[in-house]
Amino acid sequence: MGSWTDVLVDKIKVSSIFKEEEPSLYNIDIHEIIFHRDGPKITLRFNLENYPSDPPKKWVLQKFNTVQLQLTALDINEVKFSGWEKTNYNLDLNISKCDDLIVISARDDVFCLYIKASYLSVSSISAYTI
Repeated sequence: MGSWTDVLVDKIKVSSIFKEEEPSLYNIDIHEIIFHRDGPKITLRFNLENYPSDPPKKWVLQKFNTVQLQLTALDINEVKFSGWEKTNYNLDLNISKCDDLIVISARDDVFCLYIKASYLSVSSISAYTI
């Protein structure tokens, strides 16, 4: 597997914004984790550390400097979650494929997230100014 985007159902949403560059999942700023009973599914909303070198024109005109991504894991097979104790989490998010499942994980000294799912989709990709 070459890129974390290769496991996405809809890779085009990310590649249309980042074009030839790989959006890094290192040092992401997690805003929320939503557990949905429908599916079941889990949505992660976070800011990326890097900004595209050639962003959409409307982002440039509005002087946006931060990309926010929402990923939704669908058909959850397994989840482990602990340590939601702080107000800010800057973590490395790891996404890989193991057998036929997608594995999403992140951890630090307190926080731990581990998800196995059948599908991973981009729910939203947007930008704003910090």
